[in-house]
Amino acid sequence: MDGVDRPWRIDAGLARSLSEAIGWRADDGVAALAALMPVAVPMGSTAKLAAIAAGAVPPGEDPASLARQVLDHLEARAAGPVGGAPSPSWSCWVAATVMAALVDAVGIGPVHVASTRRSDEGAPVVDFHAAVQVSGGVDGGTWICDPYFGAALVLPAVPGAAASVTGPLGTASAVRSGDGGWVFDLGWDVWDTVLRFRLLGPALDPGDVRAMAAVSVTLSGVPLRPYARVHQHRSDGVAIADASENADGTGRLATWTRAAGRTVEEVPSWADAVEVFAERTGVRVA
Repeated sequence: MDGVDRPWRIDAGLARSLSEAIGWRADDGVAALAALMPVAVPMGSTAKLAAIAAGAVPPGEDPASLARQVLDHLEARAAGPVGGAPSPSWSCWVAATVMAALVDAVGIGPVHVASTRRSDEGAPVVDFHAAVQVSGGVDGGTWICDPYFGAALVLPAVPGAAASVTGPLGTASAVRSGDGGWVFDLGWDVWDTVLRFRLLGPALDPGDVRAMAAVSVTLSGVPLRPYARVHQHRSDGVAIADASENADGTGRLATWTRAAGRTVEEVPSWADAVEVFAERTGVRVA
């Protein structure tokens, strides 16, 4: 790739250090990176909520700063006690721009951050989401990646043709539209529904991401309450653990595995949920 149009380019040393901390190499392919993002990095809403409280636009547009923050947390977490080294939980825009920066740094591409709109029957009127679209590399084809949920698959080359992939968390599928767009369906078994995302903007720049993040302050598909989620590789299989605050201020912990299904525990407050989440996952949410 040349340097003319690389909006997600960051310092090569920073990208290399973060890739190592996440446990990803270019030869692993972009699907592996998408799956590793929610394992290494807590996904959710607390970074967004902190920005809103400060009167700022939620993060996402500056992958260099975000990559540094994520790396600092991973290094501190590795060196500190279990459940130490607090980290925000990051939005889909942060997950996408940081992933795009790591992919760009190893020369796979072109790589784009795309905006999508959730469009299944259960979707709210406004629910914008981020994805990463990557062409070329060791994987071949055009990949649609969702590092927030940990999914990726190759987009069919023929309009109207469908492709799907089933993994330990469920099934993802995609269809290429005749106009060059695509639709991405995500059916993780932890949910009782399939989320459908339709391509809205194929190649965002940092200013576009800032605009989408600003829109999310008042128009979002999820409640503006604290939430955090991590994926874990355990002896009994892949697990999804999340912590959230209920509308009444109480907290909730949930864990899903294929063997046990979904279990939910109510706790008195979000602070209590943070403590239990740290004990169970080794991730302390700030």
